[in-house]
Amino acid sequence: MRILIIEDNEKLAKSLKKGLEAEGFVADYLTDGESGFRRIEATGDTYEVVILDRMLPRMEGVEISKQLRAKGISIPILMLTAKDTTRDKVEGLYGGADDYLVKPFAWDELLARLRALLRRSETTYVDEIKVGELVLNPNTHRVTQRGKEIQLTQKEYTILSYFMKNQDNVISRQEILDHAWDYEFTSFSNLVDVKIKNLRKKIGDTNGMLIETVRGVGYRLNEK
Repeated sequence: MRILIIEDNEKLAKSLKKGLEAEGFVADYLTDGESGFRRIEATGDTYEVVILDRMLPRMEGVEISKQLRAKGISIPILMLTAKDTTRDKVEGLYGGADDYLVKPFAWDELLARLRALLRRSETTYVDEIKVGELVLNPNTHRVTQRGKEIQLTQKEYTILSYFMKNQDNVISRQEILDHAWDYEFTSFSNLVDVKIKNLRKKIGDTNGMLIETVRGVGYRLNEK
């Protein structure tokens, strides 16, 4: 899952990015409001949630959320702010934010609020996703097969999760890169193919029947 952080305190933004990536998310950050707004306009469907500081240079957080909602962009927004009065919170929520967290905040609370927003944004929330004998738990990030846990790297988990949520859909290599790596990453190598090869090995898909190669396009996860 990809998260966009818009926070002008670069030290905090980097800290959030590092913490989220340790939890298995993919995170990008920008340090001014206008750049953040333009990024969401251009690539908003790439991100599952936005962490948005209220006080930003060039364009404030409340204005960003108002304009996004006016354009029909419904991406979940967690607004961060040092302003803690009821009036400030109400203004932020009425401006289009989905949740509001006052600085300084506890990491565990931010993570819990993010996961709650992610659950709300899904049409149907499930504790487990099952494809054949594979079972993935989005809360614990555990993957099992026939009851036995499979040890995956963060990237392998992110890719498999993406496949399982889009079962039977053909997913291009570029879509996998966009989902599993941050915005600054560029690669002209066979990195995706290597990750898929490793993933197939771990789930016992030696003949490529489960993760099918769609020649010239990408990959598709089948229930076989």
